Amino acid sequence: MSGNPITFRRQRASEVLDNVFSQGGGTVLVDGLAGMGKTYFLRELAQQARQRELWPVTFLAADRIERGEPYSFIERFLAAGFVSDWDVETESKKQPLSVARACVRHLLNSTSGSEQGHIILIDDAHWIDADSTRVLRHLIPRVNRRNIVFVCSARTPHEPSSIGQFLAQAAAANPQDQHIEIGPLQESEIRALAMDRFGMTISHHNATELQRATGGSFLGVDSIFSQVTPEEVKQLHRTWKFPIRDVEVQNPLLGSFYELDTQAQTVAEIVCLAQHELPREVLLATLEQLGLPNKIYDAIQAGVIRETGFGKSIVPKHELIASAVRSMVNPPFRRKVHRVLSESTDGYRSVWHMFMGAESWNETLAARVEEYVTEATELSHFDHASEILRMGLELAEDSNVRQRLITDLVLISIRAKAGYRCLDLLPEIESFPHGMLREFLALMLRVYIVDDPYPEDRARAVLDARSETPDETALQGYLLFTLIMMMMRSPERRRVLDMIPVAQDFIAKGPQSPEELLDRRFAWMVAPQDFILHLECMELVQWNLAGRQQDIRMALPELMRRVATLPSNGTKIDCLTTLSGLAMAIGQTFRAHDMASQAIDLLDRGVLESWSNATPRIIQAHCCLLFGKYHEAAEALDQFDEINHDSLDLEARLTGAALRAKILTITQQADPQAYIGQAERLWDFDWEHYGRDLAVMAQLEYARAHGNDQAILEITARPEVLNIATTLRGFLTYRAHALIDAGELDAAEDLIEELTRRRGTTWFEHWGSLDWLKARLAQAHGRLDAAQQHYKAALKQQTYPLAWALTNRDYGVFLLEQHDFEKADAVLRQAVTTLEDLDAAAYLASARKQLDTAIEENRQSRNEVLTSMTQREREVAALLADGHSNRSIAQRLVVSQSTARFHVSNILRKLQLNSRAEVAMLFHESLRTRATEESATD
Repeated sequence: MSGNPITFRRQRASEVLDNVFSQGGGTVLVDGLAGMGKTYFLRELAQQARQRELWPVTFLAADRIERGEPYSFIERFLAAGFVSDWDVETESKKQPLSVARACVRHLLNSTSGSEQGHIILIDDAHWIDADSTRVLRHLIPRVNRRNIVFVCSARTPHEPSSIGQFLAQAAAANPQDQHIEIGPLQESEIRALAMDRFGMTISHHNATELQRATGGSFLGVDSIFSQVTPEEVKQLHRTWKFPIRDVEVQNPLLGSFYELDTQAQTVAEIVCLAQHELPREVLLATLEQLGLPNKIYDAIQAGVIRETGFGKSIVPKHELIASAVRSMVNPPFRRKVHRVLSESTDGYRSVWHMFMGAESWNETLAARVEEYVTEATELSHFDHASEILRMGLELAEDSNVRQRLITDLVLISIRAKAGYRCLDLLPEIESFPHGMLREFLALMLRVYIVDDPYPEDRARAVLDARSETPDETALQGYLLFTLIMMMMRSPERRRVLDMIPVAQDFIAKGPQSPEELLDRRFAWMVAPQDFILHLECMELVQWNLAGRQQDIRMALPELMRRVATLPSNGTKIDCLTTLSGLAMAIGQTFRAHDMASQAIDLLDRGVLESWSNATPRIIQAHCCLLFGKYHEAAEALDQFDEINHDSLDLEARLTGAALRAKILTITQQADPQAYIGQAERLWDFDWEHYGRDLAVMAQLEYARAHGNDQAILEITARPEVLNIATTLRGFLTYRAHALIDAGELDAAEDLIEELTRRRGTTWFEHWGSLDWLKARLAQAHGRLDAAQQHYKAALKQQTYPLAWALTNRDYGVFLLEQHDFEKADAVLRQAVTTLEDLDAAAYLASARKQLDTAIEENRQSRNEVLTSMTQREREVAALLADGHSNRSIAQRLVVSQSTARFHVSNILRKLQLNSRAEVAMLFHESLRTRATEESATD
């Protein structure tokens, strides 16, 4: 996710201050359209400057009302009291140059002979009167970088000769001057703001709506956010739509549009109304058909529209501008334009323009809608088909017509697993004549109402009803399948085991081919073998709840083989996701990662109709995290953020936050607390889902990284944590380590015995091996030989690199305690190298500290050995260090080669070295150290 604009502004303000303090002053222009947060930036800069307590800060604001008064702003400037006893006449007859010179003289005198300067912040500089502007244009260059800082905010576009234009030109000519442009908030920035404000992200759709409503105005978004109630904030993770209330926000993007003449405005309106690229010839033909002159160039020059494709097509300059312009167009003219464009386009665009140009429902529209929706649905263009049906509902008033349109829309949405988009239609559906189709539509939409219990009795009544046609049997079969899905997402999921055989039998006896149906709209519900296979996969999920992990191991390979034969459709994605979660449940992380990746590949290729488009990305990110691939895990979560608010698996929003919190804790790239708080809301869901324990794991990682063993013990003792069913119990690994650190060795021993029994079934070594725990426990008990054996065994398990690196760290500390400094050096180097490769900054500092200790102890130990050598051994070592061979040493010392060889071997043994080259390194280092010490003594 892109960065929070508030955080960006804070960082940018800090950079500005660093720059101006290092240069001894400077000028900074902060510009952008109205409402973009320029004033907020100036206030942030002022606050940071005051906190640094280096230079005083003065905040001024120009006033629009005084713009026509000569020197009105300079009078404000003087009244701010930069220098005591300063009284300069600024009557209108005074020449700006003389006033400017007086200002320069007094400002420089106030800072001369002192390192303290002054920061002058000017807000709304575009309202500064003309005479004051001339004064500032003379003054600023003469005090620039002389311990005086001018920071001005101004609205764009800049007027000729304005202070904004002057500072923009200065910054372009001199890279030491700064120009900060603040543009409209992007969708990703609005989502980041929501995360900062509410501790919860919002969907891309909602962010787009906010962007359009405010023109990307920072102040406009903040105004809407301020109206969200505390109760609404609590429910953001369980809702599909963000509450956007009626807020009057003046769109800041229409300034250039208003400056155009009427005919050029009309050209811009046509381009913006199209909402797609307009080939130049189509635009010219449209203008001719409407009897309008060609003012394309004028609208381009004004920055409202632009050329693309080397001038072949015309598009709006920015979608936010287009949205603002569209809102201004007269309705009769708007409809006329769309009718013309419908004739020059085809497919979806033609139908869309036809609707936009229509005033009421008619038979021509009805025929065109039926034709297009059928075509789009066959091509899986569900979004386009749904949009056209929605447009039809805006025009249709006849109840029979509306019923047909709504039925088509809801069926398409159910097929695309996007029924939440039709919840607004539920009251009207309930008013349809009673029948199985009405009940089916209503019950399928109620799947998406999270806060209300699912009406199982009503669903069972539909299932118990006698079907009159193959179509009704197909509806019943799909509803039964959906009912099982809903039971799995409830506290009653254990009943699923009884329901699955019933559903399999019902589906097997129902229609076997879409050709058996009377209504082709239901054809996608008839895939009996696919649904039966999916039910078999779901049955294994219930086995996991019942503790039948060994049965899952036996059944998984055959199910994987059968799923691999499925066509590339939504059922295959759902089966792969289910089996991937099961593979994780039995500790097969590589297999889980592979199946999740297959599901994601299908999703990325545009395969729709999947229930679980978010969970495979969560599983993939989870696996990458365990494998120490934090960058890949973060990328998977970024992709997940793109779609998570459009998925039925609402809990994935929070498991994603938990994984991101853990990554941020380990890498220390940002503060994870907001994500930890968001993940804590997982407890609001009362069903067992994938990663139910991930919020706990994120809290434990944070506590471990900060050395808070007490927090770990408290978290892992909570009843709700101990009662999680779908968990690998990684939290017990953290608890065992914390018990050892806290000196509660009896409790640690009991827990390690429990983990020994659970190993490979209901507890796995993803977060650290059993041997690591046993080594630390033996070390704490003083059983040194046992500790050494367990550490060596633990280091053979390298699948999960963070746990392996921390095992190396602990083993290195153990070796230090045993005074085996050379081995400690090697082991701790391995720990540091691995942590550096992982970018695991949370644990790197402690490992480096232990390594420094090992290096120093090792050096001192070897120096002691050098000192204890005999005179002859030192002579041989010196010759070794100079690169002499055994033969050369024998000749130099007048001894036999065998004697020289004996001395060399003895030296290597004493120094615990493996090669002659290491002797050279150690010998020269020792000489350098002694020379340094002797120099210090002298």
